[in-house]
Amino acid sequence: MEKRYTALFLDDVKKMLNSMPEADRAKATAAITAMKEGHFELVETKILRTPIRELKIKKYRFVFFIQQEFLYFIHTFIKQSARTPKKEIEYAEKIYKRIIKI
Repeated sequence: MEKRYTALFLDDVKKMLNSMPEADRAKATAAITAMKEGHFELVETKILRTPIRELKIKKYRFVFFIQQEFLYFIHTFIKQSARTPKKEIEYAEKIYKRIIKI
């Protein structure tokens, strides 16, 4: 049996999900559901800086990390270049540190 996770979303992630076109939102929801069920092999993710990762859904990026049985979706942005902007990674690290209180 796969490990199951609870997904937690910060407000800007919820806003992005709600503002996405229906087809993109459905794809994002399906990917997050697969992750909650432990099926990471079914989604496209990339390590930004350990432990921070991004979930890729078309042009959308959902930044997250895993802590115990929780998937924390902490930031989202629209990808506009080949590389993830440094400011997006630094922002995600800042939020990560606040959440886990390093």
